[in-house]
Order: sequence, then structure tokens, then C-alpha cells
Amino acid sequence: MNQDQTIEEMIKKHKTPYQEVAKEALMKWNNYSEQQAEEKISRQTIAELEEEVYAMGSMKYAVIAIAKEIDLTDDETIQFFEAVVHGPTDAEIFNTVTEKVRGLTEEKKLDILAAIHDGWVSDNSSMEIFEKKVNKGQTRQYSPIELIGWNEVRSDLIFLKPILESIGEKIDENTLEEAYRSRVKGYFEERDIEKVEDIKELIDEGKDYYGALSEELADRLKTVSTETADQIVDNWDKNDPKTYEIYKSYEEEKGKELELELENNEEE
Repeated sequence: MNQDQTIEEMIKKHKTPYQEVAKEALMKWNNYSEQQAEEKISRQTIAELEEEVYAMGSMKYAVIAIAKEIDLTDDETIQFFEAVVHGPTDAEIFNTVTEKVRGLTEEKKLDILAAIHDGWVSDNSSMEIFEKKVNKGQTRQYSPIELIGWNEVRSDLIFLKPILESIGEKIDENTLEEAYRSRVKGYFEERDIEKVEDIKELIDEGKDYYGALSEELADRLKTVSTETADQIVDNWDKNDPKTYEIYKSYEEEKGKELELELENNEEE
């Protein structure tokens, strides 16, 4: 064993990215201890694990997004996904992707996270799931990553981190979060978001607002656009204070502009 490697690092080296995700998912969402999760992934097949962790879809969208970013061929993309899920951990395709992916920017990592989220929206757009989201007050999840909050975006790192680590790319969450804030500000400015009503109006635009929506889902969202916009702002307030600060700064700036306009009208 290399003296610079810990026992944990050696064990991790022999897990596929999928198994790494499965372990984290079992601990995070199914309340397994680390030992219980390790035992489960060591004795269960991928198909058996997938019945509990539902990670395959999000990891597929991550692999496809990476492949598009670095121009992998269709065959290379298939090989990459197979290795990510089934291994072996020393598959030659990992070396190929590592060579091509060097220097992945924070913005590109956010693009991959956006692809993961877009894929989730597409996979969860049925009427049955939509009604569940309505009943739970979670229709805000059918929004682009710029609006769902860093708390939601960060949760998808569980699917992306092990894949990037397998090709020599690390994620610094603080740096990535800063890039996310810049992305959110740009989104607000581009779409003139200054108050909750502006978000509602965006949702009412349907697919023009968010291209990942199906026509049917876009139409359904229009029926709850007020509630969805309120949920978006409420999530920022409760779970993503930095985005909420950005939102409030635009809201306050607009308020000052209106006050100044009223003063000028009164003087006239």
C-alpha cells in the first residue's frame, strides 16, 4: 500500500462511482450507518441497489452532459457510463475522459448539475407525480437551477462528485457556490426579477420560461404559478439566505426607484 494512502482511500478506490453514490444515498436518505451501507453495497447487485437509491437516472444525465462537453463519441459515452456504474474502476475509458476533461470550469460543473436537474424534471413530469408535488407544496422543484436554491443544487452533488473524482476532477463547494451566486444574479438581471410577481409571470410563459418542461407540465404549472412563485421565494428565505439576499436587494432597489419616481411626479 502506498504510504500516502489511508485504508479508507484504498477501499474507496475499488468502488465504482455508482457504488459510492449508493453508499452516500443509503446513509443520507435511508438512515443506514456507514458500516451497514458498506455491507449492503458489497453484497447486492447494482439492480438491487437501484431499487433503493434511484441514482441511475441522475448519473446517466451527468455522464451525458460530461460527454457532450468534451466531445466523446457515442461509443465512448456508453463505455464511460458502463464503467461508472459497473466498473472496473481501472477501465481505460477513465483515462481517456481524464485526458479530455482537464480544467473543467465552475460554470461547466453548474451546467452538468443543470443537466442532472433538467433530467429529473423530465423523469418526474407525470400527472401522478405532479399532483403529489402540488399536495406537498413542492412544485418549485419544477424550476431551473437558478431558482431552486443552492440547497437543492448542492443536494445533486451526491450524483456528480464520485463521477468527477473518477476522472481526476475535484469539487470545491465554496468556489462552486460562488459561481452559482453569479449565475443567479445574471439570471435575475436578464429576466428582470425584482418581486415575486415577476417569477409568477415567468412561470406563466411555460416552456419559454424553462425548456426542460414538457408542454403538459408547463400547462399544469401555469395553474399553480402563484403558489410555485411563493414557494421559490419561501425556500430562499428558509434554506438559501444568500440567494434570498440577492432577491431582496433587487426588490429594495426597485422600491427605491418607485419612490423616486413618485417624488418626481409630485414635484411636477
